[in-house]
Amino acid sequence: MLILACGCIAVARGEEIFTLIRAYDAAWDRGDLKAMYDMLDPECVFKSPFQMRIGREEIRDHLFQNTKRFRDTVSVEELSKIDGDIAYTWGYQTFNDYTPDGTIKSKRLAKRLFILTRRPGQDWKFRFLIITEESHVKLEAEKKLKSE
Repeated sequence: MLILACGCIAVARGEEIFTLIRAYDAAWDRGDLKAMYDMLDPECVFKSPFQMRIGREEIRDHLFQNTKRFRDTVSVEELSKIDGDIAYTWGYQTFNDYTPDGTIKSKRLAKRLFILTRRPGQDWKFRFLIITEESHVKLEAEKKLKSE
């Protein structure tokens, strides 16, 4: 059974992990840097085809600069598992890439793996944010212009 809630499609079990992913997406979209930072494990690693950042301070100082550019995030979970105090979720995200004047430049699709951990007495935190590939999705207006 699939559930659609707050921009994230998820399998019913493991809802606490999907709630965290939805909260991260929402914090990113509203530019809430503190909320995003608090969801990261101190030893979090971010890896994409474009960069690698180790530690939540480095992630905050470099990756979070893109919150005004990339917004309207929708996460889709394809495979997830919780095993004790470790969880992983494989899926993808779509988001819009905005120009400085607020126009949507393109839509992007990022395939990704998130690994989360829960330390004793603490909430779940993102430990690894791995983007395996990213591509541009053609906007409808662009498709229409090219077909004419």
